[in-house]
Amino acid sequence: MSGDELFVAMFAAAIALYYWGFWLYDALHTSRLVHPGPRLVVLIVCFIAGHGIVLIAIVTGADPVVRDNLGYIFLFLAVESATLAAVTAAASLIGLSALDDAVRRPNVAAVWAFGGLWLAASIAGAGANLGRGDTIWTTLGPLVIAGLVLLVLVALFSSATGGMSSVRLDRDVPSGVRLAGLQVAWCVILGRAAAGDWESVKRTWEDFATQGWPTVALLAVAIPLELLLRPSPRRPAPLPAAGFVPALAYIAATIAWVVYLGRPLGLNG
Repeated sequence: MSGDELFVAMFAAAIALYYWGFWLYDALHTSRLVHPGPRLVVLIVCFIAGHGIVLIAIVTGADPVVRDNLGYIFLFLAVESATLAAVTAAASLIGLSALDDAVRRPNVAAVWAFGGLWLAASIAGAGANLGRGDTIWTTLGPLVIAGLVLLVLVALFSSATGGMSSVRLDRDVPSGVRLAGLQVAWCVILGRAAAGDWESVKRTWEDFATQGWPTVALLAVAIPLELLLRPSPRRPAPLPAAGFVPALAYIAATIAWVVYLGRPLGLNG
């Protein structure tokens, strides 16, 4: 590993240890009166599963130099942890806190939302790790683009629908399930756009435009659907199907898109 690669590995690991160390400490010191244990276990499982998704992508489809080197594997897993820290912190700015809403309050909807967010960001990270590149920046660049696009989409969705309020204030589980499915669906698309052998910066932006545009179409569908299905005075407690059916439909549509696109460049054999 070169000097800048070692710096990135240590920097990402330091961010991850600092953020998640304090987060876990605070989570474990939550009042037992709100019974945080089951919710915390689910979040930890999603956190570990996200790292597993990225690890599988690295050892099966990353550049041979990366997948055959424990140092690089450590680097990109550290980047995964730092990425989850970044999206979690950004979500709190948008209006939903993993610690306050999902752990400190008995809010199952928030657990769904953050489990979906972490798995979604991990799928995008897995896609960025697939394919060959000359440097680590050919992985980190697409990862940053995918992460920023995800956060912009979540912010637009929340602003247009009050989706975070349905999860945070109403604690509506179907709203949390829909948000989880939508985030995962977005990142199936973004992960596919980030995957493949590196060619150029221009080609990277072209791939995100030509392969990632369904994220915007999905947003256009999800906004009116959310306005229709979110809790209201006439329907304060929507049925569970109001969450699972749209979430599965979002994911199925994006999987169909990825199947239509076929394997990314450089992963055809």
